[in-house]
Amino acid sequence: MSNSTINSQTWLQNFRPSLNGVPVRWEDLRLNMAAGKSFELKLDFEYSYMIGDPDALLKLCCEPNQEQVGLMCDPPFEELVEMAEGLTSLTWRLSATPESTGSFELHYEMPKYDGMPFSPTIPGAVLNFMQELEIKFDEFSLNLGASAYPCHGAEHTFTVLPKPGSRLLNKNIQLMMTGTGLGVTVKPSLGSGQSLEPEGIKWILDCRSTSNNGEFFLGLAVDDWVSEPCQMFLAHNLVEAKHWRVEHAQWPEWTPYYVSHVRATSVYLKAPASRVQVIVNDGSDYGVTNSNGEYNEREAKLRIFNRYNNTTV
Repeated sequence: MSNSTINSQTWLQNFRPSLNGVPVRWEDLRLNMAAGKSFELKLDFEYSYMIGDPDALLKLCCEPNQEQVGLMCDPPFEELVEMAEGLTSLTWRLSATPESTGSFELHYEMPKYDGMPFSPTIPGAVLNFMQELEIKFDEFSLNLGASAYPCHGAEHTFTVLPKPGSRLLNKNIQLMMTGTGLGVTVKPSLGSGQSLEPEGIKWILDCRSTSNNGEFFLGLAVDDWVSEPCQMFLAHNLVEAKHWRVEHAQWPEWTPYYVSHVRATSVYLKAPASRVQVIVNDGSDYGVTNSNGEYNEREAKLRIFNRYNNTTV
């Protein structure tokens, strides 16, 4: 192909971009990333005449320098990648570090391909939710990506507060939930979102009718940004414990020995708490309470760690 036929349309004619597997028109391509998240940016060139051309080497470029924004790329930014025979696409995986923030622009270059202009610009921005928001699970501070421990029989609060000068003030914040098969209900209901006012916004997680242990995930969405999710481990995570020991003797020695017992009672349900992990002695072994909330072990020290508030009973 002569150089006279190479122009800005060459990118549109030979390359079709996609984001996380979804085809996107060049003019609609934008990377809105949350800190700590990753994207896959792919160029499909199945019908390009450039395949196999030794000068058809692509590189992805970032402005400003990626270190200023906190972006990482595999293959690295500025590294030339060959459109080799047998290939129909190339993929770049972009990741934003947990500390990332700021706007950026990407474009592709083919520096060895004579006359080839830069690709259309791909604008992007990294939103660092934790620099903009304070999040609480009940009264406990919670980072996005961290874990919390809701309890059967309880109502919990998930609160989002703006930090001073937050760019998300007055923005519509949506709570995202996955893993909905445990019977946890949310008020206000998921979907519409709430405007972030100075006093913050709050959702109620209703676990009063749940019984199955399991995991679900809560994250936040603002415009096109989606945060890292918080992992919620639903169980009897806050119990009271009653301890006692029973003396036994065994024939033929009749030497007495003791069996340690513990009974776990849900703080919220005031009922026996089954499937609660019991720490045996120094923690090298564990047990689990039965349907009566009880567990026993011969000549042992038994303890229960409440993951909800980090207490031991």
